Amino acid sequence: MISSSPVKTLPGPGWILLLPFLLLRLLSAAPVSSEETIYAKEGGKVTLKPKPGSVSDATKSIIWKIGNDMVVDLDPDDLAYYGRFKARSNLNNRTGELTITDLTFDLTGVYNIEIDNTPIDHKINLFVLAPVPVPSIASSCPEGTNTCDLICEGNTVRAEPVTYIWMTDNAEVSNSSNKIYTVKGDSSGVREFSCKMKNPVSEERSKPFSNPFKADETIYVKEGGEVTLKPK
Repeated sequence: MISSSPVKTLPGPGWILLLPFLLLRLLSAAPVSSEETIYAKEGGKVTLKPKPGSVSDATKSIIWKIGNDMVVDLDPDDLAYYGRFKARSNLNNRTGELTITDLTFDLTGVYNIEIDNTPIDHKINLFVLAPVPVPSIASSCPEGTNTCDLICEGNTVRAEPVTYIWMTDNAEVSNSSNKIYTVKGDSSGVREFSCKMKNPVSEERSKPFSNPFKADETIYVKEGGEVTLKPK
């Protein structure tokens, strides 16, 4: 006698319709990671803030770290600062905010926080930058050409990222974000150029640089008479 196995039925189309809804519920229940980038000036101060809602009145312990190294550890019995963060850090035990003063370049890094021994999925990338210098302008005008390259110079070590802004007289030049700005011979209507260096924590402007193509003006005057010289 031949026995027949029970027939397996596939889920009906209703299950297929529910799949997008179930996936959405799973994704919404997963923790949402966040990341933040902060630029701060060397010698200045910065306040690092935990993820909104992660600290409450019921919070018992707070730990800030840079990478895997301890910065500060707060528990019900003690508050301890570690290493180079001693004497320059202050933890607000109500908000969890960490203020660091007298910033140095070695404090650049990724900071994270643990609340009640639970890592919070929120990273803070801190970059400590030097302020940009006051720039100066140098020129390169090859013989036989009708152009000059103006170079916005200055030591930008530890100041990057740096952007450049060029100015003709006192007006900013659009689309001129490079270190080098090319001046053409038909720019004789411009009296002078200047450049700015800018990074997320500072900005400086050079002294004016005379237009190498500015036409000289000749004035003839009668002996014994008077003359009035006018700016362009």
